[in-house]
Amino acid sequence: MKWLISILILLNAIFFFSCEEDEITHEPPVTEIDELKDSACYIVQVLDYQYAPGQYATNTALTNSEYFVGKPHYLYTVYPDNPKSAVSLGGFGGYIIGKFNHTIPNLEGNDLIVFCGNSPAAEPGIVSVMEDTNGNGLPDDTWYELSGSAHNHSETYTQYQITYYKPALNENITWKDNKGNSDTLRVGFGSTTSYAWWPDNTKDSLLFTGTRLPDAYYNNSTGTTESWVVYPNRFNYGYAENNAAGDYNETKKGNEFDIANARDSVGNPVTLSGIRFIKIHTAVLQQAGWLNEISTEVYGAADLRMLNE
Repeated sequence: MKWLISILILLNAIFFFSCEEDEITHEPPVTEIDELKDSACYIVQVLDYQYAPGQYATNTALTNSEYFVGKPHYLYTVYPDNPKSAVSLGGFGGYIIGKFNHTIPNLEGNDLIVFCGNSPAAEPGIVSVMEDTNGNGLPDDTWYELSGSAHNHSETYTQYQITYYKPALNENITWKDNKGNSDTLRVGFGSTTSYAWWPDNTKDSLLFTGTRLPDAYYNNSTGTTESWVVYPNRFNYGYAENNAAGDYNETKKGNEFDIANARDSVGNPVTLSGIRFIKIHTAVLQQAGWLNEISTEVYGAADLRMLNE
């Protein structure tokens, strides 16, 4: 009988130490939370970026598309040694496409935020979104624009196309659109000509397509000194880099967007269950004197609900 008791004690000890070892082996590792690490709620990858002709074409900071990825530097409590700048999209049509690592669901209220920092300007960019219907992780399905307050404005043009032409040395960039208009990009401040605004010396022309919004600024000066101000009540909601709008989040320094405002290519509402990709393009074709071209600048984007959590 003693031998049976001894065997039971031994088996119990083996079982106890086996379980204890198993618990130690499978215990999840402790993850250190670093405030400066980017969260998955932000853009995780830039899939495409094209700067349209504009005054920042040679600015290596403002044309670094990787600055669109992750957390904007101004939301850090402790600033990095080399804080990220905004990413400029250049003149009309310039765009950036970013990817989230998850589907942002279309729920009640605002779903997205696009950061514009402390920009004192309103240089509206249109935000488009895309599902990942085929599940391949690429933005090769259908883009849907998120409509804003100028959606039905008489000077808003859908399916607008513009072609910019590379100038000769120290000459101005010229352009033509699909409505029979043509003009020259003229510098209002800085260089003598817009030659340095050309962003891609490997191409003689650049074509951009997208919805064009009405002019953002007008000169309200009656004298010789220009005073450019934003048209009141023109961009009340629905655009990136629009800090005078009702959808601007003062704390997070960005504009909020509702996926429920998605529209198809002819302006009809569509119902999306969620989105995986985001595209932003400069939506104003205007040269406002010493302000030069109106160009959208952004710091990134995020899943608003994850960010709030």
